[in-house]
Amino acid sequence: MKGQVVQKGKVTARAVVTNQVFGFWGGVNTETGEVIDERHELFRQSLKGKVFVFPEGRGSTVGAAVILEMVRRGCAPAAMLNRKTEVILATGAILAEEFYHSSLPVLHQFDEDPIAAIRIGDLVEVDGDSGIVTILEKAI
Repeated sequence: MKGQVVQKGKVTARAVVTNQVFGFWGGVNTETGEVIDERHELFRQSLKGKVFVFPEGRGSTVGAAVILEMVRRGCAPAAMLNRKTEVILATGAILAEEFYHSSLPVLHQFDEDPIAAIRIGDLVEVDGDSGIVTILEKAI
């Protein structure tokens, strides 16, 4: 599938997917990458090193700082794929590159719904330079 690039970078990682919006502030433990929002369906799931697929972000401007802290601690998602990326999510990824020289690819506005196409555990290649996302292996 092809999407619009918000932040460049290339990664291959397993996916974690939700149809619920996600707020990083109060939603994730920056020391572990684990979802701590008890109301979210991904509660207790780890985002660390995963291709995080979700509709869009929710919440505070502090979300960018939370993403940045996750990158600093090595607990951030490997990439984020959204139907629509809000400014806060984009800012977190852009600052990660600027401050820590860490690539956190972010893509959105796909020609196919990534939430419908990608399942939890799929091995996904994200080419944030070309905007192409490829499912390399479907989870069983």
